[in-house]
Amino acid sequence: MSGCLFFDIDGTLVDSEHGEIMPSSSCLEAIHKAQKNGYRCLISSGRNLGGLQEYRNLGLDGYIFSDGAGILLEGEDPILTPITDELVQAFVHQVMDEFHGEIMMSTIDEFFASPNQYDEMIESVKKSAMHSDVSVEQLLSVFHMQPLNAYQGQAILESDVSFASDEIEKEWLKHKDDRLEYVSTTASYGRGGATTGEITMKGITKGHACKKVIELLGCDKKQTYAFGDSMNDASMFEVCQYGIAMGNAAEELKEQADYITARIECDGIKKALQYFEII
Repeated sequence: MSGCLFFDIDGTLVDSEHGEIMPSSSCLEAIHKAQKNGYRCLISSGRNLGGLQEYRNLGLDGYIFSDGAGILLEGEDPILTPITDELVQAFVHQVMDEFHGEIMMSTIDEFFASPNQYDEMIESVKKSAMHSDVSVEQLLSVFHMQPLNAYQGQAILESDVSFASDEIEKEWLKHKDDRLEYVSTTASYGRGGATTGEITMKGITKGHACKKVIELLGCDKKQTYAFGDSMNDASMFEVCQYGIAMGNAAEELKEQADYITARIECDGIKKALQYFEII
């Protein structure tokens, strides 16, 4: 049996806050060395499959996407667990009309964002482009972003939501359909007093998908490692033998980690792989 390594992208593999769209050469060399040493290396991201296109040329073994609602092992068909159409229509109305929140819904390869969320995304991309050699157009193409009014009933795998305050989020949670999973990411992404979270079907998380992949690949559970920086990575820490938080991770995630490595810009992935003698 081989071991399995699961890597979040933004804030873990990629310094996306500073406009980076690909892992550093040092990080990739370390991951490829781990593969040579018998470990299966997979991405586990909140991004959808469309947002992983550049990463599919890196020689990795598979991809968990849309917070666990999608799994793709190279050479196999995707395994998808979309939110039912009924629930999509219900939570869009509830979040936006009743609680005046914002939404960004994800299909297998597109994003549909409510007006304010869409404008915010455009501004964020422009700021990121200012700190890198990558153009705004290149960054936008990574996210495949469209306004919500362009949505025409495509299967939704995952949705990000945000509310103006913690109190509003708590009130919404009282009314949330029990068939939906909700992970609060406020500790990682909350800003300006707003609260944020991610919706999938009940029981569908990054951790759920990691467990499925471990079974499919026949990996040794005692040699499973998850790397992350935000609270949607906590479920991976629960499933894998070792949870490794980046030095730049949310404090809440660090509290659940078995090991805290260096920050992303300080080669945290490579240093963790060396610490655990994977490379």
